[in-house]
Amino acid sequence: MKRYFIITIFVYIAFLLEFVSFNAFGSWGKPEFLVLVIIFCNLYWGIRHSLWAAFIAGMLKGAFDIEPSCTYVLVFISAAYLTTFIRRNLYQPGSRFSRVVVTFFVLIAIFVMELLLHLRFMQVRLDEAMMYILIPPLVLTMAIATFVFAQLKALTQRLKL
Repeated sequence: MKRYFIITIFVYIAFLLEFVSFNAFGSWGKPEFLVLVIIFCNLYWGIRHSLWAAFIAGMLKGAFDIEPSCTYVLVFISAAYLTTFIRRNLYQPGSRFSRVVVTFFVLIAIFVMELLLHLRFMQVRLDEAMMYILIPPLVLTMAIATFVFAQLKALTQRLKL
């Protein structure tokens, strides 16, 4: 029970960090902190905790976004399952590069899912979507992924989870 409470706090802090970074730097300076928390929960605690993080992150982000209801819940839960698949097939425990590879594939999959969901309602230009929606958060998130994972691990060890 304590772990679920701490995961909820991590998700809330990640949401606040995304909000502040988006307001300070725009879409070019907003890393995907919520996705990093979901991946961290999956890599260190397993799918059950990752699904909890994905559900809370999806509800929180969906409450403050213009997307249809529960869109982000679907996207983040899919990301949690994809992380499990990648963890079983590509992940090498203890490898920093391996964590970045997992983050890369999950972010690409999230982009594709969001793109497909947007295509239901409007026409999307793929070149503009990649240039303005995929590449900036992908590069920034991959640059900070190892640092964020290290900080989350240190916090969980300090809290004895």
